[in-house]
Amino acid sequence: MKRKSFLTLGTGLFAAANLKAANSQIIEAQLNDMGTLAQENQSDNFDWAAIRSMFPLGNDRIFLNNGTMGITPYPVLNAVQNSFETIAEKAEYPHHSDDLEKMLASIIGADPKEIGITKNVSEGINHICWGLDLKRGDEVILTEHEHVGGCLAWLYRAKVDGIVIKTFVLGKTAEETLNNLNATITKKTKAIAVPHIPCTIGQILPVKEICDLARSKNIISCIDGAHPLGMIQFNVKDIGCDYYAGCFHKWVLGPIGSGWLYIAQQKIQQTKIYHVAAYSAGEFNMRATPPSMGPLVDSVGRYSYGTFCGPLHVGALKSLEFYTKIGPSRIENRVKYLAEKLQNSLLEIGDGIEMLTPTEDRSRGAQIGFRIKKSKKDNPNIGFVNYARSKQMILRHVAENGLDNIRISTHYYNTEQEIEQCVSLLKEYAFG
Repeated sequence: MKRKSFLTLGTGLFAAANLKAANSQIIEAQLNDMGTLAQENQSDNFDWAAIRSMFPLGNDRIFLNNGTMGITPYPVLNAVQNSFETIAEKAEYPHHSDDLEKMLASIIGADPKEIGITKNVSEGINHICWGLDLKRGDEVILTEHEHVGGCLAWLYRAKVDGIVIKTFVLGKTAEETLNNLNATITKKTKAIAVPHIPCTIGQILPVKEICDLARSKNIISCIDGAHPLGMIQFNVKDIGCDYYAGCFHKWVLGPIGSGWLYIAQQKIQQTKIYHVAAYSAGEFNMRATPPSMGPLVDSVGRYSYGTFCGPLHVGALKSLEFYTKIGPSRIENRVKYLAEKLQNSLLEIGDGIEMLTPTEDRSRGAQIGFRIKKSKKDNPNIGFVNYARSKQMILRHVAENGLDNIRISTHYYNTEQEIEQCVSLLKEYAFG
């Protein structure tokens, strides 16, 4: 199907899609056709407006908070809905397959056996934190920019087991960040647990160098990967981390309540596990004397236990297909371009803005964190976020740890015009 035909169908059909089964084949055809377009149009001249029509988000609302959740596109929503209907119509209990693990593994450079499906990043972080063999006095290094889901397990373990939590300051460059971390390491450091991209200011940390440093000192490396999947391309083997916890509901635009956990093959058997159920082991026998169970499965799938929401797995798989059909490189270039445009526009305001996200290209992703300075408004940062919401523009105020900053996320369904509107609205509110 040619570009012109795709645009016509995309605008007419996806805007009216109602997720009924009758639309399934149409939506699938458009998704497949989009894949053809992704292959045919390798230049930057790609019509993002056509892609935007695949999302249910109303044109009267500007959504710049993808760091909290992504807007799920019609093909993914339709896949989830169809799966729920199939379960209800055919009385089909969801059966676990490894299709999702295989697809994700192919994208992030892992072996499918190193992937387990979770509900969210927080669950993955808990498996990591409580699975490590740590004793009282052992040190774990985190940043000052943690999400509650990335740090609370560690803080609670410090409270009950006596491990010691230390933090370091993020630098304005990758080199400065690495140096700050290195200066925090002591002989008691047993693990480094940091976000790949902090939720607060969207800075990309030099995780490969961090993991290299950890490995050189026999320190375990744990990465909170809530944001990279769907934003930037990465390979867990190239990073060299021991553990990596991610999710599908943010940048890769999967359904809420779906996440994943990576554990390097050599660490699976070394990692303690406290919660097991169906799918954790292949067999059990309560009539044996004594009652017994077989060995745990030789994969991270041991953490994907019990009854699960099959339709969410289906939706997560569809979100990965949607991502790959548009093109990971194209998406990364698009979201970074929009973020850079936003950052440059904010910097042009001058000393009225305190820029928190580094301007260094390798340290900037698709989220920009900043504070409003020299405004006559009281509490201008949260004030602007609330003001923007009243104008149907959704941003994020970062109140955690007293940071008090604004975070703006740019995804490929955003436009240059929306970025300009956001900056204009900020000037009007803070300095008008």
